[in-house]
Amino acid sequence: MTENLIALERGADELLLADAFHLRPLYVQRGRDRVKRLLAAASPKRSLGELLMAFPEDAALIRLLRDHGILNDTPFNRGECQRPGLAAAPVQPRDRVTLYLLVGESCNLTCIYCLNGPQTYRRVNRAGMSPAVAWRSVALCLEELEPGGCLEVAFFGGEPLLHWPVVKEVIRGCEDRLKPAHPDKRIHYHLTSNLTLCPPDLTDWVTHYDITVLCGVDGPPEIHDRCRTYPGGGPSHARTAATIGRLVRAGARVTLRATITSANHDCLDRVAAHHAELGAAASLFIPVRPVNSDRDFFPEAILPDPDRIIAAARQLGRRGETGKANLFPFNDFSGEIRPGVRHVVACGAPAGATYVVRVNGDVYPCIYLVGQEHYRLGNVTGKLDRRPLDDMFQALHVDHREGCRACAWRYACGGGCPVMNLARLRGAENRPRVVEYSRRITCDLSRALLADSLWGLADQARDTGPARAESQARAEALSGCRA
Repeated sequence: MTENLIALERGADELLLADAFHLRPLYVQRGRDRVKRLLAAASPKRSLGELLMAFPEDAALIRLLRDHGILNDTPFNRGECQRPGLAAAPVQPRDRVTLYLLVGESCNLTCIYCLNGPQTYRRVNRAGMSPAVAWRSVALCLEELEPGGCLEVAFFGGEPLLHWPVVKEVIRGCEDRLKPAHPDKRIHYHLTSNLTLCPPDLTDWVTHYDITVLCGVDGPPEIHDRCRTYPGGGPSHARTAATIGRLVRAGARVTLRATITSANHDCLDRVAAHHAELGAAASLFIPVRPVNSDRDFFPEAILPDPDRIIAAARQLGRRGETGKANLFPFNDFSGEIRPGVRHVVACGAPAGATYVVRVNGDVYPCIYLVGQEHYRLGNVTGKLDRRPLDDMFQALHVDHREGCRACAWRYACGGGCPVMNLARLRGAENRPRVVEYSRRITCDLSRALLADSLWGLADQARDTGPARAESQARAEALSGCRA
């Protein structure tokens, strides 16, 4: 039997099995005890042939379990999950690269969970990125793209709208010089902003260049204004909502992100409804990370209850496939459950497909790692050193991590967001609640959403005509074990 077995039970007789390495889920609608009895008899010392001799009446069931990777007659190949070092290998062309341009590292808000630490991010420095640094960054990324590939240029910060003229100058250079030089490659622009600022020409630029927008809205005003305030505590929701309204009325695609804290963990349904009222094209629900880029812990009082998050997430997930399509992380999990899909890390940063460039041109693989010298890849004015990416990959690989290597779900979830594993935290031993919180929003939440996604796929397959016909054929072949 596979060592990566996911086994879920529901109701009086339903069973859902999956080998997380190959991920070809098998739904057993009737006959759970019979399947469990057969699996209990499987062992590494017993061949499939011997199993067939012991259970001749279950030959069709044994073949079915083998076809889905639940039973196998070949050893598990961990080598499929390894990769050669990036530092020693030439950069392979990619079909997609994401570039975060920190056009400024200061902000006009003081959110209670800001990831930008004052030591690693230059929050008091009002200087903006020069267009030359931005264009050089875009050019380097375009060189890594294969023909037909897409470069996602994300204007980030700090608050990028504090440097709106720079953003426009960068887009002009991309459109006038860099796109014509790479006619077989695409550039898409994205803006992450609190939208408390609204330059007069913002909607014109966003709609003309099809810029997608991401904005944090943690809920209605009474919730949002507890978390995202101006210096001194002034509320920000009204201005943010006004700018969102202008963009939505102009036809822009605006995605709203709710950072889940103790302020809103009891009312995620209200938050989702508020996003819809504001005109959000999609919603993101992200549990707060307990540390910032300085590796300093946030106050424990703002951390949400993982049990409440899981319960609320499952409730939101019951909206049906249409309702879930625009809700992250539900759409992310369900979209990744496909045969052959496996995640040895959950983050794209170690693959080298994400670059974060700060004002001075220094390059990092993740927005949480900005300013941490250990993860600096170099500067856009010179050659990048990819060795930190190799170190990240080895550190985050689910077969290498103590908390992951024995977990059957590891190739389905990839170990979750790696921030806590990479942050090299000081004093974590004195923060047991924070450590446990981080584990639960990584492991327990991932397992809950993956399980719900698997059952959702099973229900969808059961309720379709072809699936019913196949189920009936299997039921006849298995003599009462309907799968």
